Amino acid sequence: MLPQTPGKIFLADERGLAESDRFRRFSTFNFGPFAHPHKGPFGRLYGFNEETLAGQHALDFTVAEASHVLVVPITGAVTLWCAAAPETTVSVEELVVLDVPADSVLHVQNPFSDALVSFLHIWLRANEPVAPPAAHRTEFRFEELHNRLLPLAPTSVDTFPAGVSLGCFDGRCEAVYRLRAPGSGFFAFVLAGAFEVEGRLLHAKDGLALWDVAEVELEALSNNALVLVLELSALAGA
Repeated sequence: MLPQTPGKIFLADERGLAESDRFRRFSTFNFGPFAHPHKGPFGRLYGFNEETLAGQHALDFTVAEASHVLVVPITGAVTLWCAAAPETTVSVEELVVLDVPADSVLHVQNPFSDALVSFLHIWLRANEPVAPPAAHRTEFRFEELHNRLLPLAPTSVDTFPAGVSLGCFDGRCEAVYRLRAPGSGFFAFVLAGAFEVEGRLLHAKDGLALWDVAEVELEALSNNALVLVLELSALAGA
């Protein structure tokens, strides 16, 4: 039997839940009020959240350390801003990376009056202090994701310490992700459907962290199976 790549599964039904009548957040890692001894960060990845906001509702996130925040709308759009940075709105078929300084506040708002919006917000520790705040946008078309992992991370940002890919696959379609740099970590999150990733079965909203790996094999086990992949460079000094 071939040795299995070292890794850890983050099951959907073990995510933290924070909610009110205005928002609902599922957290794969410890975030905000959710704290669990086995849900600590994976390298520089310290937050992976699926958020739903009611119409016109806003949330504030205190940023304790310099971070890169990826925002990926699932439905609708979301408006983002922080001090000294212009307001920006990101919609479906877009991804925004926000460079956020330590000791700042990130504001997030549903721009619609009577419609729910849902989105991912993914938090990565930065290697260096971030100043001033900045937003970097990538656009894509959903049909570009068909049976491939489409790279989405902004190539214009030299300091961004991750690769981001998104793919939508037919059942039994396979893909191989080859990591760009030795020592990088791999994290996959299934948005819809089911996958087998390096011998692990993942269902919708499950996550998988892998390390000590050069390439990763993925196979979709259902039609319209949607997966987000992160390649995370090692933390400086780690």
